[in-house]
Amino acid sequence: MAENSTHGGHLMEAADVVQALEGLRGHRAVVTAGRVCVYVPSIDDTVRIDAAKVRRCKRIWAPSGDPAVEFVMGDEEGVWPLIITSDDVVYQPVDTGAVLDSHIEYRITNAPHIVAYTEMERAAEEVALTCEQPGPIELDGAGATLLLVRCFIVAATLAGLRPVRSVAWWLRGWAALEGDVLLPRFRADSAWDELVHEASQLTVTASAQGEDDVATAAADVAITDFHQLEPTLTCVALDDEFVSCWRASMPITPTRFVETLLNGLDAARADVALYPGGGGNVDVMLGDGSAQALLQLSWSDKVALHVDEIRIANALAHTGLFQRMMFNTERLATLLGFAQVTILASGVGAYAFAAMGYPRDPELYQAMRHRRH
Repeated sequence: MAENSTHGGHLMEAADVVQALEGLRGHRAVVTAGRVCVYVPSIDDTVRIDAAKVRRCKRIWAPSGDPAVEFVMGDEEGVWPLIITSDDVVYQPVDTGAVLDSHIEYRITNAPHIVAYTEMERAAEEVALTCEQPGPIELDGAGATLLLVRCFIVAATLAGLRPVRSVAWWLRGWAALEGDVLLPRFRADSAWDELVHEASQLTVTASAQGEDDVATAAADVAITDFHQLEPTLTCVALDDEFVSCWRASMPITPTRFVETLLNGLDAARADVALYPGGGGNVDVMLGDGSAQALLQLSWSDKVALHVDEIRIANALAHTGLFQRMMFNTERLATLLGFAQVTILASGVGAYAFAAMGYPRDPELYQAMRHRRH
């Protein structure tokens, strides 16, 4: 994808930012006083980009395989990332020092160097529900998570976002602990106060999907459930033994399996084999003729899901297909309960291996590494 850079030492203009965002479906960009306001429907929020702080930008592929734009933002103090995808906004959390009013440094050892808006909302909900659970709570961990989520939220406001739902969840978690958190007081923040006022008028409900119901449905699968998915899903030696292996080792339904593994892969099909010892393998095939792609997965236990091969024809290379395959694989591994995903890069040519993480810009990457250390 083409890169849009600064020209002759001059910063990009608002029109350049709008042009870079073309191709992200559903977004609406409006320019107001040098700021590009981009409404992202999937999160129902608007990110506001100060064109004067954009050093350069580049169109990239998100981990899901969808188009995205990575902005290198900067001022005299340094650079930071802002990434807009088709359905999310990714940004850099603030340090705890920007949130806590204390001369002592508080460090969250597992804090990410970047976070997505959807991850912030999920983390806010999860910590609130954890704090509301009956029985004893590990207060240090809960307090650290609340602090981390607040760092996410404050950083989002610096990008012009207004994550009211996340604040509402945060307030629920904080109220549930009744102040029993070993943290210094928070800094005064007018943007936070405005969000608290809005959040106080909002009722949030848990989005957790019924895992018990899913597990029950998976335990009740029958041969007919697999026949209904043919030819999209083909099972090797489909019989009562295969169904028994599925019930014993696959905690999701065949439909959920197909929806997860083949999501976004038009006309793809999968062959799956299961073995009595708990192992199995899957072949995913996409396309025909000279435009073909292959993904092969295998496992012998729930320790690791192995990516044995990814082969993508030249005609399909650099289209985001690799990222989509790996994105789906990671989601499937999570649903199936694997501890890790392993991949062996052993070839070139038609293989389309690519960096999965953010940021992609070399200057941003070095800045993030320095910040972590």
